[in-house]
Order: sequence, then C-alpha cells, then structure tokens
Amino acid sequence: MSQNEIRPRSPFNRIGPYLPTITIIGILGPAVLFIITMGLLGWRTPTIGTDGRFAFLRGSTDAVYLYEAQGTKAFFQQAGGNYETLLRPWRQFLSAKKIAHTSLNSPEALDRLKEGVLVLPSAVALSDVERASILAFRAKGGSVLATWATGTRNQAGGWVGWDFLEKLGATVVGELPADSDARQLILTGESPVSHAVPAGTRIWMSKTSEPLLRMRGEWVAGRFMSWARTPEDARAAEGAIVFSEQENTGSRAVVLGFSESNWESHPLVPHEVFADAMAWLQRNPAVVRSAWPGGKRSAHVTEMDTEQGFPNSLYFASLMKDAGLPATFYVLTSEARQFPSVLKQLARDFELGYHAEVHIGFKGQAPALQEKRIQNMIADLSAMSPDAKVADGFRAPTEGYDGNTEALLLKHGIRYHAADPERTESRLPLMAKINDLPVEQDLVVLPRTQRDDINLLAQAKTGEEVAKLMIDDFDHAYQTGAFGFLSVHTQNFGAGSPLAVAFPAYVSHLKRFSDRAWIASGSQVAQWWRDRHRFRVDSVNSGKRTEFNVTIMGEQPFKGGTVILMLPQRGLTPSIRGTKAGMVQPTLKRLDDFRYALIFESLMPGNYAYQATYN
Repeated sequence: MSQNEIRPRSPFNRIGPYLPTITIIGILGPAVLFIITMGLLGWRTPTIGTDGRFAFLRGSTDAVYLYEAQGTKAFFQQAGGNYETLLRPWRQFLSAKKIAHTSLNSPEALDRLKEGVLVLPSAVALSDVERASILAFRAKGGSVLATWATGTRNQAGGWVGWDFLEKLGATVVGELPADSDARQLILTGESPVSHAVPAGTRIWMSKTSEPLLRMRGEWVAGRFMSWARTPEDARAAEGAIVFSEQENTGSRAVVLGFSESNWESHPLVPHEVFADAMAWLQRNPAVVRSAWPGGKRSAHVTEMDTEQGFPNSLYFASLMKDAGLPATFYVLTSEARQFPSVLKQLARDFELGYHAEVHIGFKGQAPALQEKRIQNMIADLSAMSPDAKVADGFRAPTEGYDGNTEALLLKHGIRYHAADPERTESRLPLMAKINDLPVEQDLVVLPRTQRDDINLLAQAKTGEEVAKLMIDDFDHAYQTGAFGFLSVHTQNFGAGSPLAVAFPAYVSHLKRFSDRAWIASGSQVAQWWRDRHRFRVDSVNSGKRTEFNVTIMGEQPFKGGTVILMLPQRGLTPSIRGTKAGMVQPTLKRLDDFRYALIFESLMPGNYAYQATYN
C-alpha cells in the first residue's frame, strides 16, 4: 500500500474515543429526566445540602392515622371518664372534611408506619414502646398532631412529665388557672397552620376538667388571651398552638395545648384550623390571598378624636408629620368651630373624618334625629374646611351607634365607620352588608382593635408605662397579621400628660416597622378593603407543583395584590413561572422559613395563571 493510500477507519475507531462520554450521557440523561419527572409528580428527590450531604425534598402524603391508645383508654376508665368522648370529635372532623384515615390501636401497627400523619388525641398514657414507635415514625419523616397532655403518663397511668411533648417541639411551662379569663384562643393570620381563619379570630375554650396548657415552641399559631386580646408580659412568648419541622428528617409536628372537650361543642371554626394544620402536616403547599398590600405583614391606623382640648391635636400632628407617618383626625365640629386655625393646619397635612357635631352617641336615637345630626356635621365641616381632603370616615362619640347609624352614613356619602372592638370576632376590617349592596358600594367597618387611651390610662400611670402598653398592642397586631387601630383623645394629650410623654416612643416604634407593617390612614385601609374583593386567587396542588390563578375583576388596574405561598418543606425557594403568554412576574419576598409573599405591583383586569415549583 502506498503512502498516499488512506485505510478506511472502522466504526469502532470512529466512535471509540467518545464511547465513555456517550455511555455516561446515555445513563445519566434518562436518570436525570426520571428524577425531575418524579419530583414534579411528588416523589422524594435528592438534593445536596449546605453540609455537602444528600437530603430529600419530601413529597406530600394522603395517609392519615388516628391512634386509639389503649393505655389512655384504661386511664380514663379508671378516672371515671370515657376516652371515646375525646376520639369522637376527631372522627367527626375527619368525616366532615372528607379526610380518609385509618384507626390504629397497637404499638405493632405504629411500627409498620412509613409515612403520613399520625393524630394523637389527648393520648395521655403511652407505654415506652409506643413512645419509641412514634419517635421512630418521626425519624422516617412522618408527621404528628398531638393534643393536650399527650404522653405525660406511662402505661399504668403514672406521671412521667412533659418530655414526650418536648420531643414534638412543645415545651410546657405550666397550666392556666381555672379562674383565668384568658380562655380565648386568638389565632395568627396567614400562618402555615391557621390561614383559613381571619387574623385575631377568637375561639372560646370551654371550661372543662382538662386545664389549658401554657407552651413555648419554635413557631406559634395561636395564643390564649382574654376577650379583649390584651397581651401579657409573662405570656408574650407562649402559645396555645405550636408547630415545628425537623431539619434532618422533614418530620412536622403540631401540638395543641387544649383537649377536645374545650371545642367539641362549637366545632365549626376549630375544624377550619385543624384542616389547615392537617394540610401542612401532609406537606401540601397552600396559596392564600393576603389581607394586606405589597407584602406587608399587618396594617395600622393611628387616630385622634378631637374633642375638648382641641389645640392639643397640633402636638400629636407634629409627631406624626415629623416621622413621615399618616394619621386620621375625627372632628367634633362644635369644638373645631372654636379653633379654625388649628383645623386648617390639620387639614393641610392629614385626613379628616367626622366625630359628630356634639359629643353624644347615636345609639338608640330615632332615625330622623340621627339623619339630621349627620347632615349637620357634614355641613359644618364643609363650611369650616372647604379645601380639606374629602372626609369619608366617621367615628361615633363614645362608640355609640346602631344599624340605623351605619345605613344613614352610607346614604350621605360616608364610606367607612371606625367602630368598637365588639363589632367583629376577628381583627380585620369587614363590610357592613347594608341592604345587600355590592361590595364596592358598601360601608367598610374598621374595628378598634387596640386599647384606647382611656383603657391605657386606667392601667398605667407614667408615660413610660403607657408607651410600653401601646407598643405591646402594636406588636401583637403585627405578629398575628392583624389590623391595628389606636384611638386617642385630645383631652388626654395635654402638655406633660402621660399620653403625650408616651407618644414619641410609640411613634418611633411605628417608624421602625414602616417597611414591614402598612402604616396608613383610615380611608386608605377602607379603600383597600373595598377593592380587595377584586383580587381573587384559587389554586391546586399536583405533586411538587402548585398551580394557581389570579383574577382581577372590574375595569381598573389592581395594585399591590399579594399572594402568600406556604412551602411544602422549610427553607425551600419557590420558582414562579407564568403558564400562559404575557404573565406579569411577581416579586418574591421571603417572610420566614415556611412562607413567601408573591407581590404583584400592578395587574390589569383579567386572568393570570402561574405554576410554583420548589428548589
């Protein structure tokens, strides 16, 4: 063969150098595709943690188990009780919510569990074997819902302490005294385990032989408080519902510091809370329309009723103006008439509302008299301050009003009513629902949700003490995602008074929270609440994907709409993509280990479709 002749290369020689690469791609390609597909369908898929070890993104589960502890059954029988009365409410709940479940009654059955949610209804007496089996279930990634004093006694009924509950994430610090007035369960809004019920909703805990437990935990979704929802220093960090997730196993736990007998007679609202808790334990993501715009955690209005001592309003106004914060002044026109220059200064920088023409409540007065008074106060304020911002809010003297008052306010163009704390069971605004009017035409009610200065001055004497109480009230509203409304009066705001001394510290506190809480005027909150019905959200879970739709009703753009996304596992980062062309991309804001806010700066009317996946 001559040197110019070229010998043909065999197929092996052609691909031989690339064979290892082709082999690797041939094996890994389908494997990676398989893992991605299975992850989207809800299978456990591996990821590399920050410590370099493999971890798993755990899928959701439908398996639910109700454990009927035989030792607990015997314990209640010996005490003259019947454990069935504590099991029955859970069977009724699971049936009402159409949650399929399996009843278990032996440690051997516990040992066979691999995943799912295990419900322990006041399982007071557990054997060492049962405790070990439940903790082994958690080590596999299983989740647990426990109520009251679960695991505090052994098989024979002997006291063994609170250690088992502590292993579930709840540290019991004591029991509420039987005569305590803190028997209202006050819920945190938009919590992973309590988001279907409005922030600050009260649930009465019936008086039974089972004491309410004071607990601490990593995360709190509800607290025991008085009807007035008054925070107490000694119990500020305590919870009635606590929840946690183990980082190494992904196991979730919810512990309720009350027994079934405390709520079984009025189960409607508790059932909604338990449904949220069950979904979270099953690692089902949730999508919730936020109460507040722009990813804010809560909203707050600071207002002054301008009555006697009308000029004292100027110091209050200067504090708020210097801090760059809005405020609302409800004007008693008979007092304002005596100080036209003061009213002019207030009108220049702040929102004015009505506080009637004389300081007499409206409640029980004849409708004709109420209407005449409303007409007079509107005419008075219009004559005294024609260039003021449009006054569209009202606050009744002594918080005295009735249904006729609200109907007449709306008739005469007033759009919201700043009412008393008794107006609602939650701590959010509400619609008055007058004459079946559509939402956009209805009267908005802003309940006073914090102690006013009359309450505060009855409980505190110094400016420092008053400031602390006001800050405590604000902090509680913020922590629970609620609407905060602080009302003060001009007659208590004189120079050197405890209230005037307290207010600079309170305003500074508001200022520090202005990037997280929505500090607004009364009309701003009322308008938002009226518009909010146009922002609608629905969702469905499919494995590790969450598909949700945002619909904007009406004809105008909607600004600041926010969706709260509850994660299927702590610490994940959601990826949001539109599933139709032209979808507006939301801004993601991490709220905590379990939640993200998806903020839409502005959306035109229409329907928007999205998918969330989790990294």
